[in-house]
Amino acid sequence: MTAKAYYPGSKYVPLSVSGTVCYLSCKGCNAAYLKGMIDVSDPEKLRLVLSELYRQGVRGYLLSGGYSKDGYLLIRNEHLKVVKNFLRDHEAVFSTHLGLAPRDLLHSVWSAGVDVIDFEVPPSNDYLKHVKGLGHHSVNDYLEFAAYIRDTYGKDFIAPHLILDSTYATPEEEQRMIKAIAELDPYVFVALVEIRRTNNDEGRVKDALRLARMSFREVALGCMRSPRFKALDEVWLRECLVDRIAVPKPALVREYDLQVIKACCSLKPKYEHLFA
Repeated sequence: MTAKAYYPGSKYVPLSVSGTVCYLSCKGCNAAYLKGMIDVSDPEKLRLVLSELYRQGVRGYLLSGGYSKDGYLLIRNEHLKVVKNFLRDHEAVFSTHLGLAPRDLLHSVWSAGVDVIDFEVPPSNDYLKHVKGLGHHSVNDYLEFAAYIRDTYGKDFIAPHLILDSTYATPEEEQRMIKAIAELDPYVFVALVEIRRTNNDEGRVKDALRLARMSFREVALGCMRSPRFKALDEVWLRECLVDRIAVPKPALVREYDLQVIKACCSLKPKYEHLFA
C-alpha cells in the first residue's frame, strides 16, 4: 500500500472549545497550543465559525481545547448541539481530543455525530503524573476507557495515539502499551514522538514502530515530533514502517509519490474525497 501524506490546516482546522482556558496546564503544552486554535468557547461563535470556514472550503474540524483537572475536554452540550445541527445540512468531518471523559459526555459526543475520538493513551504512570499532572489516574484507566468505547460505540470510534521516546517511560513500558492498544484493533494507530531539547533515540522509536507495524492495520506518524526528528521521516518511509505521515517535507512526497490528503492523519478512508 502506498503511504499517504497528511497536511491539516487549510481544509481541516483545529478549534478550541475553551478558548485559551485549561485547568490542567501540563508540562507537555501548558496551554501554549491553544493559542494557535480558533476560539469557539461561545457556542454561537462556533456556529458562525463553522459556516464561514465551510464557505471557504474547510471540510474537517478538530474539536480541541483545554482540559479539566480530571483530564477531559472542556466541551459543553451547547457546542455539541451546534455540531449536530451543522451536520444535518453539511458534509463534513468532526474529530475531538476528548480525553478521559465522563460516560454521559462521551455519549453526547457520539450522539452529536462526531466521527472519531483522537485519544492519547499515556505510555506510563510516571508520564501521567509528571507530564500531565494526572497522578490520580493510571494507564489502566485509559485502556479501560478505550475498551469501553470499542465495546459500546465500535472500534472505529477511537484512534489511539501514543507518545514514543518519553523521558518518563521506558522502552519496555511503551512496547507494553503498544501491545495493549493492539487488542482494541483500531483502524489506525497514531505514533507521536516526545518533543524535547535533547536528541530523540532513533533506535528506540524504530523498535516501537516495528512492533506497531506488526500489530496494527495502519500506522500513522503524527504531527508531534521535533523538526530535527523529521529528518528521519525518510527512514520510516523507506523501511515501510508507516502508512500515514503527517506534514512530511515536500521532497519526500515527490520522492515516494505519496498521496496528499489535507486532513488529520487519523482520517477514515471513506472521507478522503473531501480532502484530496
